[in-house]
Amino acid sequence: MKRVGLLLLAAASATHAAAQSPEGLWIQSPDGTQRRSIPVFSHRGYQSVESDGLRLLGWTVLREGGRVRAQLPGGSEIFLQEGVPFVRWGSEVYQIAHWPYVTEDKFFVPSQLLVDLLPVVLTRAYRYEASSNTLSVLQPDLWAGGALGGEGAARVQDEVPVPGVEPGGPARGAERSVVVIDPGHGGEDPGTGGRSGWKEKDVALRIAQALADILADDPNLEIHLTRNRDVLVPLWERGAVATEWKGDRPGIFISIHANASASSSSTRGFETYFLSEARTDHARRVAALENSAASIGPEPNGAPDSDLGFILRELRNLGHQTWSALLAEMVQQELDEAHPGPNRGVKQGPFAVMTNALMPAVLVEVGFMSNREDEQLLSRESFHRDAAEALARSVRRFFERYPPGRGVASGGGP
Repeated sequence: MKRVGLLLLAAASATHAAAQSPEGLWIQSPDGTQRRSIPVFSHRGYQSVESDGLRLLGWTVLREGGRVRAQLPGGSEIFLQEGVPFVRWGSEVYQIAHWPYVTEDKFFVPSQLLVDLLPVVLTRAYRYEASSNTLSVLQPDLWAGGALGGEGAARVQDEVPVPGVEPGGPARGAERSVVVIDPGHGGEDPGTGGRSGWKEKDVALRIAQALADILADDPNLEIHLTRNRDVLVPLWERGAVATEWKGDRPGIFISIHANASASSSSTRGFETYFLSEARTDHARRVAALENSAASIGPEPNGAPDSDLGFILRELRNLGHQTWSALLAEMVQQELDEAHPGPNRGVKQGPFAVMTNALMPAVLVEVGFMSNREDEQLLSRESFHRDAAEALARSVRRFFERYPPGRGVASGGGP
């Protein structure tokens, strides 16, 4: 299925503007005595490097038109294709921050490939330090191969400062990242309710509005709400409009909800979901509860009943699962500081609201309306603000890594 995904998405190529002023990524030798800088170029708000830059890291790079194959002496092999936002690494497929592209007969890939994917997959060969924007080569044979070898080394600049970028700061001229905040339910769909009269749709909207207000002060972020008042927005439209708002820029989708347990009023706490098949009965019940609103409002335009549309959507969402899981983990960590109830962890489920959101996406259950303690908590304005602050911290932390090395967020987060 992953291989089919690459073939189906191969036609989705895009035209990119010419590169802006180059910035640099430091490459350090295993003994720490030598450093070089690979030029990094900004295109449409994300950073990219020439594929030949991999030669400095010990890779043999072979290009055929809009395709690149890179190999390491030890047998690792990756494939990249123009217009396809995935990299095939052996039998695995990984999402990358944006699709590779060709301009002026040079093949560019997102810098994520170097600063995040290589150190994660090949932990004994590479290590990236965001604070100094330095990728260290840990194995001498890889450093020697890259430094001495091939035409790619001629493009590598020795000891060049990084213009326009402070470590951890925003790249000059970079486009803003998009945060789409989705208050669950609304209008004739109240969601779940508590004994005191509070409804899920109201709690979700209060927290969402507070989150939007907090993030609006960040000049690196563009904030959207799928609804800003008590109206019904069909589930299938929320992710689709979020994808339109995001366009070609980095973006995330956060859907805010409150939970309920029909079997036990003692169940309380908070949990965060990303889109995948449910693994537990609890996750299946939560997904069924949140998806019940799909029957309210107009039917989506052919998407659920179209086999091709379903496959494409699933493949694209598959590419965002790793990032969605990371965002969900950060949300749980930050909410743990704001919610006195138990941290119920990161879970996964087939939520309709996230299906059309072609970006990292999570659904946050901030508490149980069916639990008296949680219901009282969810009714407090102070908690709405505390929860929003926690979500804002998770957003800022996430954008420190997505796309990796871009340094989008300012303040907040570790």
